[in-house]
Amino acid sequence: MRKSSFILLVFASMGVFAQDLKSGGVLKPEQAIMDIRHYTVALDVDPTQKSINGYTEIDLNLTKPSDVLLFDFWHGLTVKEILVNGKKERFTHGKDDLIKISSPQQAGRIKVKISYGGKPGVAERAPWIGGFQWEKDAKGNPWISISCQGEGGKIYFPCKDHPSDEPNEGADMIITVPKGLVVTAPGLLQKVTTRGNKSTYHWKTNYTISNYCILFNAGNYKLAKRMYTTVNGNKVPMEYYVLEENFDKAEKLLDLYEQSAKILEKYFGEYPWVKEAIRITETPHLGMEHQTNIAYGNKYRYEKVGNSDFDWLLHHEFG
Repeated sequence: MRKSSFILLVFASMGVFAQDLKSGGVLKPEQAIMDIRHYTVALDVDPTQKSINGYTEIDLNLTKPSDVLLFDFWHGLTVKEILVNGKKERFTHGKDDLIKISSPQQAGRIKVKISYGGKPGVAERAPWIGGFQWEKDAKGNPWISISCQGEGGKIYFPCKDHPSDEPNEGADMIITVPKGLVVTAPGLLQKVTTRGNKSTYHWKTNYTISNYCILFNAGNYKLAKRMYTTVNGNKVPMEYYVLEENFDKAEKLLDLYEQSAKILEKYFGEYPWVKEAIRITETPHLGMEHQTNIAYGNKYRYEKVGNSDFDWLLHHEFG
């Protein structure tokens, strides 16, 4: 048996699914008439089983009548039920990674709720080959991260995976994890609810956003924060969700974050998401430019530029 075949066999036996998905491509006619307005991703995350279960709600405007609604979604997760404007509809979901809902719809506003679950694909080489990472920190706590720049958000939630259409009204993320873990996501934290041995974090962004940035991280995080004054005089929270074990390094990284912000604002103007936050989350992969909440995993390996410390990875992802 060839080595590559053996590795794939081992992955399959472990329930780990390699992903060969590409975001974007030719815009499908069935999707060209859909104007995505908002996503709500609500999931219960189980790091022991390495599984997710919940639903995604997609609010959209249909620009003309259609006999089909088409969404991108990885076939390795199981769709359980679909409601269109509250009515249960039949659907197909195959290895082409498409959900097809054959139901005549008039032009106008539509809400689609897709319930699903299973074991999401595991990142083979995050962030370059994306997926979920089910890691542990130095103290043995679960440390969960997602990266999907190349693959698109369809690796774990149903969406219209095309760069021509971002949700104009933003996105909500309602993520439930074992009590003790902290969830980070785009935008601003709305509330945290704890019931029994689980906590639910509700994050919300009102800005339009690429679907590969609609994701969450979870870990034994502590929050370091300060207030940043933009080049236009606006006050924006600057935050770092850092593993508890690295909390003593947080203020130094925020110093460098503020330094990068001032450099970038000097040449490119005010930070674009001034009504929400300038945030970093520590991740087990190197990094990614997730909107309002960049991923950082450079392990505080600074270099000297002139006489000052500089973190190229932090500056790159923020830029």
